[in-house]
Amino acid sequence: MKQHITPEDLLKLNGSQVLNLRDMWMPKPNTMAMARICKDVINDEYDTIVFVIGEVIVQEHSTRLVLRRLVPAGDIDMDQDLELPEGNGDDMELSEGNGDEEFSFEYSEPDQFFSKDDCLPVLNIGQIIEMLNHVKYGQDGFSIFIPPVRRIVGDSGSKVVNSTEMEFEEEELCDALWNALVEFL
Repeated sequence: MKQHITPEDLLKLNGSQVLNLRDMWMPKPNTMAMARICKDVINDEYDTIVFVIGEVIVQEHSTRLVLRRLVPAGDIDMDQDLELPEGNGDDMELSEGNGDEEFSFEYSEPDQFFSKDDCLPVLNIGQIIEMLNHVKYGQDGFSIFIPPVRRIVGDSGSKVVNSTEMEFEEEELCDALWNALVEFL
């Protein structure tokens, strides 16, 4: 049984759906998220990074959330300083020089920290059900139908139905729930 939506599911969302999903989402430690990081501005190439949230940080004098990636115990380098960079990058000082130095434009994946504004949740079945309760689809409740393990040919897959008979059916319960949520984002 599929437990989580996939990054491909998230990439199919349009701009307003992405914003609505991000607004509904409150990141929590030990949940999954996906970040889209630009690796080549000129060719408009992005890298998709799926990670487990280890910590949610609210910076002083800011309302923006920063997500710290959970690092497995074996991957921690004790010599590495893991402080969150201060400021928003606008106040960086440029060094004066003759301009002959070459700058490497190679892409490197962020190590630890991601802005919530650059991420989307990789939702599991329970999180999707929770979100459905908060949108118009779930205002009057909804039902989830799961087919028996031994299905007969012609039996339907998993279904999600609300009080107005709006129905979403898929082989996987996770997909049926996701389609219902996407309809109301």
